[in-house]
Amino acid sequence: MIYYRQMISYRLKHLVAFYLLPFAICVLLFSCKDEQDTLDIDYKYGYFRLDSGHYVTYDVDSIFSYNSSFTKDTAHYQLMEVVTDTFYDNLNQLNYELTLYRREDAGLPWVFDRKWFVIKTQYNVQKIEDNLRFIKLVFQPEQNKAWNGNLYVSTAEPFRDYQNWDYHYESVDVPYSINGFSLDSTLSVSEVNDSSFVNKRLRKEIYAKNAGMIYQEFEIKTKQTVTSWDTGDWNGFSIRMRMIDHN
Repeated sequence: MIYYRQMISYRLKHLVAFYLLPFAICVLLFSCKDEQDTLDIDYKYGYFRLDSGHYVTYDVDSIFSYNSSFTKDTAHYQLMEVVTDTFYDNLNQLNYELTLYRREDAGLPWVFDRKWFVIKTQYNVQKIEDNLRFIKLVFQPEQNKAWNGNLYVSTAEPFRDYQNWDYHYESVDVPYSINGFSLDSTLSVSEVNDSSFVNKRLRKEIYAKNAGMIYQEFEIKTKQTVTSWDTGDWNGFSIRMRMIDHN
């Protein structure tokens, strides 16, 4: 009796080994393949750097006009954006704190301007600028890929100008030169670009790998006469930011 029990036990062990071994090998092979596939995907996260202490400095030119006489208020200054801290919000999301400093001239000391915040996920970068949350980039970047970058922006007044924007990649992984910097890999994001005889909305940003945003142009204008947007009477604003330094 004991002999038969031992024989049954022996055969069961070999049967289990015979059927489970190929199964285990298949699982291992597929797991390795999935891991290899995941490792092969380049999401290009380097286009939006968030290392502690990382900074980018910009030359900024702005024109503002908000009165009936269309008086233009022009300014030139420098702006520096620095990654200064991290914290978890009430949704347990990791937030990066960006501190902005401003100076009117390169020879003057930096003065605190404001704080912005960034949430970076596996799929996108969300930037909170003056309490407005924009989805700046989506991963992985591809030519003509589009998304709703103003998903979190209210459509009520005074935010009507942020309705119906068309975020999409105009170019990905192309060389670009700016202020003496020759950059191997940049991507360009068109956020909005529409105009009529009386209204214009434009915002475009360029990002460089291992640097971050290196260029921005942003215009929202209205006018009453049909003239060129570069001249004539209009109200609104025009801002240009060009990188001059980064670490």
